[in-house]
Amino acid sequence: MPDQPTAPRPLRLLKPTVDTPFHIDFEWWERNQREMRVYLRSHLCPQHREAEELQDIDQIDWVNPHTAEVKQMDGLVFYLRSHCSKQADFITPNTSVVDAIFRVFMVNGNEAMTPNQLADKIGKNAELILKAIGGRTVYKGLRPIFD
Repeated sequence: MPDQPTAPRPLRLLKPTVDTPFHIDFEWWERNQREMRVYLRSHLCPQHREAEELQDIDQIDWVNPHTAEVKQMDGLVFYLRSHCSKQADFITPNTSVVDAIFRVFMVNGNEAMTPNQLADKIGKNAELILKAIGGRTVYKGLRPIFD
């Protein structure tokens, strides 16, 4: 009897591991009618969280220092990357796992990372990270990427 081709497993049946890449699914925020900019503001340092000039900021022109290419970037993301992420208390042992992971993805341009890679960035065990973001419930849009 010839081998039967196997159908791909539905995504909901796939179980992520510590080597599965994750990212922020920005569409999750829209589907769940969540306001990501409100959550983003909570990740800013106290100086920028209270700054009045950031109250109405939306998009800014950002110049890539390596290519000189000009791109539109969310102003809150710009301040998060350029200043707030460089503060000593950006990620501390008291920062929740989900918040720390979200911050790492926002700062690295949402480049996919595995729990093993995230463990090095946030100082937590990869298995703990997987338990926090690898279950059925999606927190803050943190989702696995299955190819």
